[in-house]
Amino acid sequence: MANVAMSVVGNLLLLFLILGLAAQVDIPEFKQRFRKPVGICIGLVCQFVFLPLAGFASIRLFYKHDPVHGIPLLLTLCSPGGSYSNWWCSLFNCDLPLSMAMTSASSLFAVATLPINVLIYLKLSYPSKNNVVSLDWGGLFTSLAVVVVGICGGLFVGDKKPTYRPRLNALGNFSGITLVLVGFFFSSNSSAPIWARTNGFYLGIAAPCLFGLFMSLGFAKACGLPKPQCLSVTIETCYQNTAISLAVILSSFSNDDRVLCDSLGMTPRGEWRSRIANGEATADLLPPCDVIGIATGVPTFYQVAQVLSLGVLCLSGWKAGWTYAPAKHAFYKILTRNYQPGLEEPEPERLSHTDNGGEGLLVCRTSSGRVCGLCFPGRGTVVVDDAHEAARETDTRQTPSSANVDDVLRVSGVQLTEVVYVEHGK
Repeated sequence: MANVAMSVVGNLLLLFLILGLAAQVDIPEFKQRFRKPVGICIGLVCQFVFLPLAGFASIRLFYKHDPVHGIPLLLTLCSPGGSYSNWWCSLFNCDLPLSMAMTSASSLFAVATLPINVLIYLKLSYPSKNNVVSLDWGGLFTSLAVVVVGICGGLFVGDKKPTYRPRLNALGNFSGITLVLVGFFFSSNSSAPIWARTNGFYLGIAAPCLFGLFMSLGFAKACGLPKPQCLSVTIETCYQNTAISLAVILSSFSNDDRVLCDSLGMTPRGEWRSRIANGEATADLLPPCDVIGIATGVPTFYQVAQVLSLGVLCLSGWKAGWTYAPAKHAFYKILTRNYQPGLEEPEPERLSHTDNGGEGLLVCRTSSGRVCGLCFPGRGTVVVDDAHEAARETDTRQTPSSANVDDVLRVSGVQLTEVVYVEHGK
């Protein structure tokens, strides 16, 4: 097994990452998302069927005789979706509830699908009568056990102690970033840093990411999902939790693995150490084996590939009208404003009002960007008044005391996404 210290550090960071992610899940809301599970099921099929299949094809094409690159790629593509996929969906106003439900569901399903997919595609990618190429399954199942503990612990703490969620979220973010930096450190200080690899390295990793992107987008659209949900499914499919594959690499790979070292044309480090300790010559040896450093470059570069490809996808989707944000709005607005459609039930905590006893104007932004003014006192008269466009910049989250929140939410049958109350004379 690989260095014990690296294995412990990798799995501890993985535990904190999954713990922080699972703690953010609202269990009642999560259950409600499964009442209409079509989008989630489509996403899981793309995540655990299409993407690993794309990885297998890429391995056979680019890494047929190179398990040091092939196995980490397979681990990366069989992992669940990364938590930052929710950030992408929120930033570009794709369907955020579906994204969050998919992230939670894929993390749960991956406990079973990850080892099954790895077992199947590892044998298909490197067939051998003697099973020469293998994986340290102890390291893999250790990381999976860490994921299970993190999910269960996060769900429990998030449900029983919701006030801990912000701190756990910060801890999870810190741990995830740290794991990525650890991977970057090892790959950058290896005999082949990620900026000095062959073209086959870059193509072999980017190809399944792009294939998964187009395949999931087309499949979701063919299944009849709304366009913002199609983008959410695509983001969830392509944005992988590379921290899991990094933790497995640190737990399962070793610079003394004879088969992996031979595939790189290197000598196991244990043999180098033995020669040096005995004062023997080392001139006839191949370079010291660097399996861990080279292998960690795979999920590290996949992180780069998925960020670049999803950035282009989200920008194109916004301009093509595939997000909730109107294409005509300024770029800075769509990045800083929330265009997510409201829930079916009113949100009293967001629309809570202060009784000031005065007249006023309620300015509401609709999901299409239209501005409506509701004049008070009285039960309220609906008017369309774009002259009050500037008033919405002041958001006090108040409604007039004479208004009924339910009536406000059902104004003209439109979806209100921003509510501002401005007193007359101000």
